[in-house]
Amino acid sequence: MKIVWIRKTLFLFLAMASSLFLTVGLEAAGSNSTFTVRGTAAILGDIDSGEILFNQGGDLQVEPASLTKIMTLYLVYEALANGDLKLDARLPVSEKAWRMGGSKTFVRVNDQVRVEDLIRGIAVQSGNDACLVVAEFLGGSEAGFAEMMNNKARELGMIGTHFANPTGMPHSDHYTTAMDMFLLSAAIMRNFPQYSHFVKEKQYTFNGIRQYNRNRLLWRDPSITGLKTGHTKAAGYCLVATNEKEGQRLSAVIMGTKGRKIREEEALRLLRYGNRMFETVRLFNANAVVRTLRIWKGEQDHIDVVVKESLTVTVPRKERGSLDVGLLFNEPLIAPIQAGQEVGKIVVKLGDKEILSRPAVAGTTVPAGGIFNNLLDSGRLYIGW
Repeated sequence: MKIVWIRKTLFLFLAMASSLFLTVGLEAAGSNSTFTVRGTAAILGDIDSGEILFNQGGDLQVEPASLTKIMTLYLVYEALANGDLKLDARLPVSEKAWRMGGSKTFVRVNDQVRVEDLIRGIAVQSGNDACLVVAEFLGGSEAGFAEMMNNKARELGMIGTHFANPTGMPHSDHYTTAMDMFLLSAAIMRNFPQYSHFVKEKQYTFNGIRQYNRNRLLWRDPSITGLKTGHTKAAGYCLVATNEKEGQRLSAVIMGTKGRKIREEEALRLLRYGNRMFETVRLFNANAVVRTLRIWKGEQDHIDVVVKESLTVTVPRKERGSLDVGLLFNEPLIAPIQAGQEVGKIVVKLGDKEILSRPAVAGTTVPAGGIFNNLLDSGRLYIGW
């Protein structure tokens, strides 16, 4: 058995039956702890790996209240990223938006408000009026924007969610789950880091009115990075709280608590539990070379094997030495091989249990070699060189 060291704690060994494995000391995410959360439902998950670290009623359908506005922000950020909006663009305020009740940014009818101000009005002030301004612009109407929200929810895998409006105002056909709110929060933090600073701002003044961010955890813990509070009589007090600590990014979703203080305490307790008990480990960045492998009968005799997307796992700290990460492929690899062609799999195992598998692809194209190379490699393969 031959061992070739690639990097610290990561090595490759040659298997007897034409397979290769990479092995790295890691661990798998564990199950729930014994504690419970004072609320209708709760989820704790790792933003980068997607691993669920705590689940209490995560699939129960509940009212999201103003957590809805995370999706409203998502669609605004997507429009900015696509070039369909600009931060300094000005959007018109309709009478309907101006008349919106509940929490407000205090936009004025017929004004033209900058997109950047509207984002802060949603992210910091939780303004229903600001939500309706962007919804009418992007969707043509509140109903049109709700359709966009539901399309995006399906795209993100939010199977237990249906939106009827961009604000979270009570509606019989407006509901979500804690699990879906985790999926949404993870997606917005991963996909739009350039706009993540908005939800961290502690206060914002618009039209001479200063309002403070309702996420009071921003004042309590420097690791908090967002994200959104919510409250209606039917939904109770809700919170999606995110943090970043030592390279680990977590999201705690708290639904249906009986008070603002409770939702904050429970979210902070979940986040600290996750930081204390689990570790996030990035195995490979996107397009990273996993290993250079021998290729036969081609114009070149080696090929880089890469992973298309970053590969991250969340592992219990106390089990850090128990995981194997391997590159599994059939040998020999015969040219021609096209760039992007799947040539193997990255396999992550905990003991004897496979917990994750991702494709490994050719990093470059290797055309078939000439007659001489073909004959030479055929001979080498025959005699086992």
